Amino acid sequence: MDNLRLKISNIDRVGLVLDISNVLASRKINIISMELEINMIYIEIEPLDDLSKHYLIRELSAIAMVTAVNEINLMPHQERTEQLNAVLTAVSDGIIGIDLEGRITQYNPAAEKIVRLPASEVIRQPFAAIFPANSPLLETLQYGTRYNNREIVLEKTKSHYLSSGRPIIDKNGRIIGAVAIIKDISAVRELVFTVTSQLKITFDEILYTSQSMQRVITLAKSIARGESTVLIRGETGTGKELIARALHAASPRNKKTFVPLNCAAIPDALLESELFGYEDGAFTGAAKGGKPGLFEFANSGTIFLDEIGEIPSHLQAKLLRVLQEGKVRRIGSSREIPVDVRVLAATNRNLESMITKGSFREDLYYRLNVIPLFIPPLRDRKDDIPLLIQFFLKRCAVSLHKETDTISQAALAKLTGYHWPGNIRELENVIERAVTIVIGNIIQAEHIIFDHDYTPTMPAIPQACNRTLEEIINEVEHDVLVKAMAKHTTSRQLGAVLGLSHTAVLKKLHKYGLSLKRS
Repeated sequence: MDNLRLKISNIDRVGLVLDISNVLASRKINIISMELEINMIYIEIEPLDDLSKHYLIRELSAIAMVTAVNEINLMPHQERTEQLNAVLTAVSDGIIGIDLEGRITQYNPAAEKIVRLPASEVIRQPFAAIFPANSPLLETLQYGTRYNNREIVLEKTKSHYLSSGRPIIDKNGRIIGAVAIIKDISAVRELVFTVTSQLKITFDEILYTSQSMQRVITLAKSIARGESTVLIRGETGTGKELIARALHAASPRNKKTFVPLNCAAIPDALLESELFGYEDGAFTGAAKGGKPGLFEFANSGTIFLDEIGEIPSHLQAKLLRVLQEGKVRRIGSSREIPVDVRVLAATNRNLESMITKGSFREDLYYRLNVIPLFIPPLRDRKDDIPLLIQFFLKRCAVSLHKETDTISQAALAKLTGYHWPGNIRELENVIERAVTIVIGNIIQAEHIIFDHDYTPTMPAIPQACNRTLEEIINEVEHDVLVKAMAKHTTSRQLGAVLGLSHTAVLKKLHKYGLSLKRS
């Protein structure tokens, strides 16, 4: 039988609580709890039978200044507790509350799931006995400091989450506890992927009619369903990333993260931290709390390492370890983190030649080259050119707000007769260029301007009396860089042919406002 709870409405006066207590005492009824509000008194007492309850309510109603006595289901504090519990149960984030002594007072079902410990083993226990001793929540309790998205790993349960903490402060500004909101790291990664992911590319969206591409797509569809590492080979601009995205979209991991990384686009000093992450204080400038790497971010999904031939030697061994053991070790950490990631890699380099020269590890090559997939250059799939032209023509016309919708036979012949060193990317550039300069809706042969048509010839050395030596050197240097960039797409390749370091090439590109095309 449930306790009896009464709400006593009243006009406040001195001695009212005493009169109510005397009525209960005369009937030998014990008060379990009592709450006071303005013109309202709530009492919780032991259960009574219906007749006793009737006479008690009548006697309480007869007390001076009592205006009404009504039975209620819950005391105000119980109602607030029920509401709080409903909220804590409904939220997807874990919530852990501690009191001034550091004991755990709140621990919702989401926290149970994230931490992987039942509430029965946690509630009323000292926080430091369950969670890491260096947890920032204890600092929040002691000093009132706030923190956001600190990464926590609880080794004994293998739980991995982000924690944000706030002090609980009373109306007098005193700290009376602290609360942490925790998010499972996998849920955070999925949220980031949902917000930042690009449109999925499927095999149905890859345009082709040629038999050479038909063979590639047929093979790709069959290997997409597996888990093996794939090495996508092909010249710059052949669409290696599109193939990688389609492989992911057709795989069992398609609802998980796809993480692309161009290894040639990131300086050597940053590449390791981007791939593998780092711990708090691992190096000068490291973010407080550390940072997970892309392999961790791609956990349960796919990572695409474009331009894998550009990865420096000292990172090749670390990448090999990830492929062999499925574990990553952050910079500055001795802890290995297991990751479940499918690796897709791509390159336009001759890796076999690099192995011979000692610039690429042979063991890494065989780990990557489990399933090789060769993408033919555009000159070997010329049957696809008309289809690609129509696609780029329509897209460029829409984006440039033009009505161009036709290409003349002469222009088509010029396009199909070209050797396309820049492959599909160069074709897209040529069509966009033509749509930009054409007046009317038909592209003619004179509107087709290839990249090499823009390549400047080496100028004759100007008369010294008209230009300073520095100006002449700068002009020549600029032209040499432009010509070299027409054939080479990464700063490391430019450095190799020009006899410069990777850093020196980047400085010179910045000096002349030049930028490399992404592969």
